[in-house]
Amino acid sequence: MRHVFDAHETATRALVARQLHALADELAAGEVDLGSDEAATPTAVVDPLDVTVDLRRNRNQAEFTLRMRWSTTAAGAAA
Repeated sequence: MRHVFDAHETATRALVARQLHALADELAAGEVDLGSDEAATPTAVVDPLDVTVDLRRNRNQAEFTLRMRWSTTAAGAAA
C-alpha cells in the first residue's frame, strides 16, 4: 500500500461542500485525482465500492467520517 493523499484544513461549510461535490464528480467519472504530484496518474474507481459513513456527536462537537474502499485490480482498473 502506498500513501497518496492526506489533508487537514479549517474551512467554511460552503468550501467543504464544493470540495465534496468535486470529489463526488470524480467518483462518478470513475477516477480520483488526489495526488499532489502532477506526474501521478489518477486512481481508477470501479464498482463495487464498500462505503462506511459514521457520524458521532457529543455535547460540544460532531465528527463525520466517510470511508470508501474498492479494488484497484478489478477489470478495467489501472494498476
